[in-house]
Amino acid sequence: MRLSENAQNIFAETRKRSEDGLQKMRAEAANAFSNDLPIIIGVNGSYARREATSGSDVDLFFLYTGEHKSEALECQRSFRERLEKAGFEMPAIGGVFSEPLSVSMTREMIGGLEDSNTQITRRMLLLLEGEWIFNEAGFNDTRRQLLKKYVPDSLRDDQICLFLLNDVIRYWRTICVDFEFKVQVDGKPRAIRLIKLRFSRMLLFLAGVLAIGATHGQTADEKLSSLADFLAIPTIPRVQKIAGDDAIKPLELYAEFLKALDDKSTRAALSQHSPKGEESAAFEELRAKAHDFRDALVALLYAHYGENNPTIAALLL
Repeated sequence: MRLSENAQNIFAETRKRSEDGLQKMRAEAANAFSNDLPIIIGVNGSYARREATSGSDVDLFFLYTGEHKSEALECQRSFRERLEKAGFEMPAIGGVFSEPLSVSMTREMIGGLEDSNTQITRRMLLLLEGEWIFNEAGFNDTRRQLLKKYVPDSLRDDQICLFLLNDVIRYWRTICVDFEFKVQVDGKPRAIRLIKLRFSRMLLFLAGVLAIGATHGQTADEKLSSLADFLAIPTIPRVQKIAGDDAIKPLELYAEFLKALDDKSTRAALSQHSPKGEESAAFEELRAKAHDFRDALVALLYAHYGENNPTIAALLL
């Protein structure tokens, strides 16, 4: 079986827009910075996932080595300006990557009182959807060093990376809780955040789970290499590669979500502040599809994993 021609065309369009944007960003970075500069530039969000639509902005993050934060700050400021002049939509300054971070973040303790929502969000975005813009080798090494914290040498072939799975689950539940906070306390528009949560964030979570489950039966070294390879693949092709035909139904629905986001009138309707219970027709239609999408992902999990793979049980208990 194959995806419908319509879904393939939607994915091809968002992938092309994303790849063109990434190549342009990389060219801008290569022209702006020397190769010996002690920084890494990455991007998260729709460009990294190859799902950029007409309303997508660029979620940059900067990492630095040693004691070079001030230098990285200046690079971040100048590169944002450079991308704005190049025609990219840039988000407001703020968020979890508002300032450059030390590469040593990959060696910080996972868990405990100091592992805040901000910390886990940085870590998971880097692992699950991050893509390089400048210093590809440094970016890949940073991701691999972070993965090593989750994959001890003592991990048996018959085990999955439960430490990583639990952190992925924790991240998913964190953004679900934070959604309520942003809407109820910060007063952010509800509709577009809820639809993105139930589609793109949920698929990102599922793609992380599948990558972890795919390492069952491998040695610890093989698990580490497999995870590094799988997480370097954008979300949609990662799900396709691992789940095969089991992914067709949810990805058909996901294509409809991306098409809706690419429609300016639909996106505008979703972005408006509306009292709860008085949402737009566009929201109501997408909310119904989101329920079908969730059910299709659950069916994918049960179809893909047999009784011998412990992933589903680990998700539940």
